[in-house]
Amino acid sequence: MSFIIRQLAKRADGGDIIRTRTLVQAEISIGRGTDCDIQLADLAVMLRHARLVRIAAGRVSLETTGGVPVEVGGKFVTRADLDLADAPTVDIGPFRLSLSDGEDGAVAITAERVIPPIDTADAGQEVSIFSLQGAMPTRRRLAWIGALVVLVGLFLLPLLHFIGEGSAALPKDMLAEAAQPVTPGQAFGDGKLQVPQARPAAAGGFAPDEVWSTGALSNAHASLSNNCGACHNKAFTSVTDTSCQACHTKAALPDHAAPARLAKGLLPESGAMAVAHKAFNLPQGRCTSCHKEHEGEATVMTVAESFCTDCHTGLKSRLADTALTNVPGWSKHPDFRATLVATPAAETPLFTRTALSGAREKSGLIYPHDIHQSSTNAVANMAQKQRLALASDGSLPCGYCHTPDADKLRFKPIEMEANCGACHDLAFARDGDTLRTLPHGKPAQVAGIIRDFYLSQAVAPRAGVQRIAFDRRPPGRLAEVEAAQLRLGSIGDAQGRARAAVASIFVGGGGQKGLCSDCHVVSDSGGADVTRRFAIAPVSLNDHYLPKGRFPHGQHKSYDGKTGDAACVACHTGIMKSKAATDVNIPGVANCRECHGAPAKTLFSNTAKAGATCDTCHGYHEGPLPAVAPGHGQPARVADRRGAVRNAGFGS
Repeated sequence: MSFIIRQLAKRADGGDIIRTRTLVQAEISIGRGTDCDIQLADLAVMLRHARLVRIAAGRVSLETTGGVPVEVGGKFVTRADLDLADAPTVDIGPFRLSLSDGEDGAVAITAERVIPPIDTADAGQEVSIFSLQGAMPTRRRLAWIGALVVLVGLFLLPLLHFIGEGSAALPKDMLAEAAQPVTPGQAFGDGKLQVPQARPAAAGGFAPDEVWSTGALSNAHASLSNNCGACHNKAFTSVTDTSCQACHTKAALPDHAAPARLAKGLLPESGAMAVAHKAFNLPQGRCTSCHKEHEGEATVMTVAESFCTDCHTGLKSRLADTALTNVPGWSKHPDFRATLVATPAAETPLFTRTALSGAREKSGLIYPHDIHQSSTNAVANMAQKQRLALASDGSLPCGYCHTPDADKLRFKPIEMEANCGACHDLAFARDGDTLRTLPHGKPAQVAGIIRDFYLSQAVAPRAGVQRIAFDRRPPGRLAEVEAAQLRLGSIGDAQGRARAAVASIFVGGGGQKGLCSDCHVVSDSGGADVTRRFAIAPVSLNDHYLPKGRFPHGQHKSYDGKTGDAACVACHTGIMKSKAATDVNIPGVANCRECHGAPAKTLFSNTAKAGATCDTCHGYHEGPLPAVAPGHGQPARVADRRGAVRNAGFGS
């Protein structure tokens, strides 16, 4: 069941062109459409005019599909059965189809135009017949008109409007607001930074230069939507850092590093991008290199992670003297290096940066976590008697000493009176109804108070004055229990008793620690002047072990279903066994990876538990850390640490 189709066409010189093809199928379609088996290109022929079906050997059936008849043997019909032995012909428009028997029982069809094109419309004339070409300007003229409209409406008018506006005058309150340093954890556009509108909208709500905008401004700059000149200070020049720093001063957003080192550490550009940046004066490291505007509501603060890793992957090869290690990404992030107190001091403690493995810190304080975290020892007994807020197991909770700060990023400084005084009281005498206590952190005053107390009682004894034992008191026993009536025989007796009491307070005796030496390192010069004999080593408590990172404790109140102290201990795993304040119980990067970047524990879940991009933990505009003495690492926020030391009352 096949058809042999021969289509005849005339060449320009009058010769014939014959195209022959064979179709193996039961029927064929005939029409003007390009999808027809026999295409007859003339408007007198319908797109699908007829179909030809082989019904038996030597017989075919012809049927029109659109209701327009065809001429068969001088008659117009819509259907006809034809014998191939009769060599029938079918006329459709200006074409004639001649049917006959072909080889191997095939149906042979010869299609040719029998009416010249001059007397009918061919397919090439269809466009002009049904077009509006005669009623419209020519294409060339339309192109010139369009170019003129673009030139005037989208270039000249916006340019004149832009030039006529002049320099934008930004309000003082807007500048003052943007100049405020960003608080830790705050992001622009989060609703905390309110930027007033610098200029009202143009009359009618439209300014011609707005047609140049490539998209809506971000939330952070939404109030500048009608003030293009606030950032685009110069026509045909990309936004410069000077425009950004008119609001965002370096005091509020400092450089990521010293400019010279930052330029040296940048990844070198090459290829077409380098040529384009140089040609259009677009150097690396510009504000707009990272902060893209006109791309959506929150995009100005959206920076690709590759911006960080491109530099930090091979940073040491460009900055050989850098203390930073290469960081190709979160999956290969090196383990943390903590900034630890190397030399405690009252005013200028020194810090060093070291690996966490085997790290030790010299804070100057004696504090065993394991004793204070127990739920069964004397510390727990004392806490229960003092009616302190306890954990569910009866132990002191982590939050008793580690109180979150206002931003819930870190913790408030540890203070002796607030965090230790409930158990480690400094009472030394009861004078009637008055309980006299010693000042904390002032060893000379402590010795002077004790000396004067004994001398005054020897010179002018008062009834009802009781001394309190100055030995280290076992937790659970209050000061009043140790009280005994104070009786002195002479000035010499008072001086001797005073010296013994001072020694007992600072260093203890008889195998017992004193009130001070229980928590502090005390030195004894052996001098005769009791007020200068003892000195307490300064204490510097670390308030940020990872100053180059950001860890908001307020967002980590739970861990894998654990809350409260269980969540704390899940990360700070060594706390329950820590016997000395020199232990560094900071978790490493492996602990963080258990949530950050790890898939959630749900069936078929590919979603990470928590984010693992660079800006999850690191900021950019935090500024370079201040220089330090040789042999010491970067002192992260020394000024803050000094304040923490003073506020805590530690030191000599």
